Parts: sequence; C-alpha cells; structure tokens
Amino acid sequence: MRNLASLAVAGVAAAALLVPLGSASAGIVRVGGTVNHGIKPVSLGRIYMPTISYHKMHPQTCCTMNYGNGPVLAKPHIYLILWGYKAAGDPDGLAPLLTKWAHDYGGSKYGTIATQYYEISGGNKVYPTNPKANGTVWTDDTNPEPAHASDAQIQAEAWAAIKMFAGGTPDPNGAYIVNSSYNHDPQGFLSSGWCAYHGASQSGSSIISYTNEPYMPDAGQDCGAGFITAPKDETSADEGATIVLGHEYNESVTDPQPITGWYSNQAGEVGDACAWTDILNDKFPHRGVFTQQPIYSNATDTCVHFIKKK
Repeated sequence: MRNLASLAVAGVAAAALLVPLGSASAGIVRVGGTVNHGIKPVSLGRIYMPTISYHKMHPQTCCTMNYGNGPVLAKPHIYLILWGYKAAGDPDGLAPLLTKWAHDYGGSKYGTIATQYYEISGGNKVYPTNPKANGTVWTDDTNPEPAHASDAQIQAEAWAAIKMFAGGTPDPNGAYIVNSSYNHDPQGFLSSGWCAYHGASQSGSSIISYTNEPYMPDAGQDCGAGFITAPKDETSADEGATIVLGHEYNESVTDPQPITGWYSNQAGEVGDACAWTDILNDKFPHRGVFTQQPIYSNATDTCVHFIKKK
C-alpha cells in the first residue's frame, strides 16, 4: 500500500470566516490536519479587488507575488480525474464541459499568465510553458467514491490515477485535479466555507500537485453559478466549475507546493488576489469559450485574463 502523506508545508485554504483586509492570516484553515490552499465562496472571497485607484494608493502592498524558492510546473500538464460520474449521474453535464476545458486550455491566451512566474534551478530562471494539447482525462468508474471523501481519500484518488495516466510514474509537472461527482460532498465543502483547494502530496520521494474540486453546481451561487451570462454551449449552473478550475490550475502551476512558489502574505496566491472579480467568458484556441476569473500578474500589478507576448 502506498504511503500517502501531505507535505507539511504552510499553505492557504478557503476560510469559513471573512478576515480583515490586509491580514497576514487571510484565509488560513487546516484541512485534514494539513494546510492547503483554495478558493472561498463568492460571499467570502471578495477580500482583494485590485483596481487602478487601489494600486495608486498602495503600490506594492496589495498583491505582488513573492517567490519562496520552491518549484513551479515548468512543463505543466492537466490530469483531470472525473470520479464516480457513472454511478452518480451528471445532471448538469459537467463531464463534457470539463473534458473540453482540459483539452482546450493549452495554448490559450488565458494560459499565458502563469508563464511569467519562474523557479530557480541550477542558478537559472525556468519559466512555465503553455503547451498545446496538455490535458488528459480519466473517468474513474471503478474505485468507489465516498459520499464525503476525506483529504486523504482525494490524494489517494490522485495517486490511483497515476497508474492510468503514466503506468505508475508520477509526473512532477502534473496538476492532478480530482473532480467529485454530483451529490457528493468531499469534507463537507458545502458547509465548510470553501469551493476547492489544491495542495501537495508525497509518496516516497515523489511529490505531486493535487486539487480537490467538488461538483460545483451542488454549491449553486456560492461557488459561481449564474455569475454572468454563460457561454452559449453551457448552462449558467456550470459556470463555477470553470471559474474554479482556472483559479486552482494557475495556482498549481505557480505554487505546486504551497507556499514555496509564488505567494503574497496579504493576498494569497495568484488566483486568490483576483477571486470573484472581473469574471469573463474567455475564448480558448479551438473555439471553446469558458467562464474564467482573472489571474494576478506581477508584470502589470493587476488582475488580467492574458498577458501580451514579449
């Protein structure tokens, strides 16, 4: 049996309490005995709203991301696990939407934002790429899905997926996203004050980045449903799923082992600084359109949906 243990690193997760603006402990909560990092519900997540006037008043004090000397995902790859969908059903049609998102993300303008955040390796700066066709999807209808999966069970599912994706070899540049199915409530997220979170999981000498993303429509407006007019090929109930995916995936790329990558003591990670602000429908390379939040850019000191090529 694999020894699955979360890294004992200081991360940030969605908090059940709204904390004062500028608090260094903004959003800190422990999940399953460890600290992870995640996105708050809409009602709790509007702590930082970087605007031009705010930055003129508080330059370099709001959201600038600082490097903690840890890794980034230099050649990121999305590994999406749709857990238990066959048994639970999919009344909101998330499976095709999330599959399309995973396959279409690479090479998108939205995917350029994370490429400005580097790691130091061998004395050199190594920047993440934005590779095309960087999404792999596994629908797991074999491993029974608990009604209220624990953090350890979410991690175990990520490791189980590795056997399917790469014959048991963990991808150090992989973002393993465990998406729970309809009417399942991992760790009581509906009442715990978070929509999703990501963290790092270690087995032996291997470390992976994993994300716990529940079935977002179950949370309704609290986790983004109906935030804006939905793209024409999806319902408004599904919007939170892609908003949260974009948030967590960008944070996984820039801070896969929270908080050793890019992080702000005041605003959190690159997704937190812009959570639930300026939500737009972004066009991806193959004519897909997905509802996304902006991501924080150190290059402009603002929240953006893409960065211009150098």
